[in-house]
Amino acid sequence: MNLDELAIEYYHSALELAQKSLIAGLTVSGIAYLSAINGKHESPYLIPILEIETASFNYFSIALLTLFITCGALCAHGINKAIENWKSVADKEISIRLLQAPNILISGTIVHSLLYGFLFMVGASLSEIIFEVTGWKPLAVGSLISLPYYVALSFASRLKRMNRL
Repeated sequence: MNLDELAIEYYHSALELAQKSLIAGLTVSGIAYLSAINGKHESPYLIPILEIETASFNYFSIALLTLFITCGALCAHGINKAIENWKSVADKEISIRLLQAPNILISGTIVHSLLYGFLFMVGASLSEIIFEVTGWKPLAVGSLISLPYYVALSFASRLKRMNRL
């Protein structure tokens, strides 16, 4: 296996990590949003992916937000590693082909806008419900909570722009 083949393999692995993290984050955000809308119900609460039970709705909500942020950080890390590996491919023809990989992160501006809008809305709505903040504070907290996803989507936009160069 030569260095280009290794970089290509790592590129695909990093893109796969980023996409799986994005999908996990979307799943967690959907569960968190539905839980917040439905309010408190009988315990135990089961934290997805980790499959840990908690008796408190507050702990459950905080665990979901932490998991949401962690998935975003993994997504940003994966797309950043994909860019690094893409840059290390010496054959320019192959590197251009790699940008055609089927991945939700290497999609159009409209998909990126919809994804980030949804992720931001979930962060802002959850912060309003969980932390009981009102006014401009949910927007600030939502921005902080969804920041890793914004970074990941901006990295992905940078990778997509490289396709045009």
